[in-house]
Amino acid sequence: MRKRSRKSLLAPVRRKRGGRRARPRGRAIAVRSSAAMVPVNRAEEGPLLEAAYQAGLLAGAGAMSEEAEALLHESQLQRTFADWCAAHVKKRPDIQAMLRLSRSYTSGYAKGSGRKDNRIPLPLAGSAAAVVCASNEEDTLGKVLQQLERLPLREVIVVLNGCRDQSYPVAREHRIASLLHFPDRLGHDVGRSVGAAMTSADIVLFTDGDVAITAEELAPFIYKVDEGADAALNDLNPYLPLFGQQDEVTRCKSFLNTVLGHQELGANSLTAVPHALAGRLIADIGVGQLMVPPKAQALALAKGYRFALVKPVDVITANRKRPGNTGAGNAVADLIIGDHAEALHSLLSAGWTPPASAGTRVEVALRRNAR
Repeated sequence: MRKRSRKSLLAPVRRKRGGRRARPRGRAIAVRSSAAMVPVNRAEEGPLLEAAYQAGLLAGAGAMSEEAEALLHESQLQRTFADWCAAHVKKRPDIQAMLRLSRSYTSGYAKGSGRKDNRIPLPLAGSAAAVVCASNEEDTLGKVLQQLERLPLREVIVVLNGCRDQSYPVAREHRIASLLHFPDRLGHDVGRSVGAAMTSADIVLFTDGDVAITAEELAPFIYKVDEGADAALNDLNPYLPLFGQQDEVTRCKSFLNTVLGHQELGANSLTAVPHALAGRLIADIGVGQLMVPPKAQALALAKGYRFALVKPVDVITANRKRPGNTGAGNAVADLIIGDHAEALHSLLSAGWTPPASAGTRVEVALRRNAR
């Protein structure tokens, strides 16, 4: 088993998570009934969209001039949209219906205020933050932060991970960004753990500085956790080949989920971004566990936390190619495989017992090759 000195890196930046309650071990957290998260009926959606536009128009007309400079989470746009949803949207719609309502309201708000506005207000029950790891990403980091500024995030923790380029001044241009600068590279996993230690938000969205994902694609991850899920994963299964053509990393991810009794997750993992975690999950398993994503996932699933898959975001083709993450047996692949071995070792050492068999080999093969 490989040993890595990660723990000491957290000591200077860890702080108490105000307002969080650790989840009792072995108990499931109640989630909201799926009946309360249905799509808005199409027959009703047209009038509701028009009502959203008119309400936004009225709110925009009363917007103050300084509103244009406010971060979305503390803006009149976010506040009035959340209030309107509470008064007029009786059932929580699915995310696509909510995005349509948000766009309609914002369009009216922009018309009423006389200013362009492409932000995405969301009626969230809890607070949300994001953690962005960047390592020499001056060309894309600004675009990443521009998209995050369109969401109702109270803060964005940017972990500058051994940057030697202009990533620092690029990030400084964005008021929403709180910067953690490390002159030596920590690695993305350690960087996410350090970033998560700096926020006490109820929902923490994780993404990287090398791929600019649109706010429309990121919003579902926040929304899913706000619905009651403990973790929202990027569903990369549609982009994967059949089992016979999969690489060893993908097979390790599928194997870990299978032995934990969660075949429905396929090869999806906290190793991939974007994903979002509930603050209660992070507080319970410990922020340090995020330094080994498969281990964090294994511990959370073994404790009964609910993981959900979100609409796929293709970060595979957009992933920046580096010398250490390409080719057979590359360093990144070796690291991830070792992380999965560490995850299983930690469970077995704690006396964990695997659940009942996932089925015969034929049944497992049929399921993993299903499309």
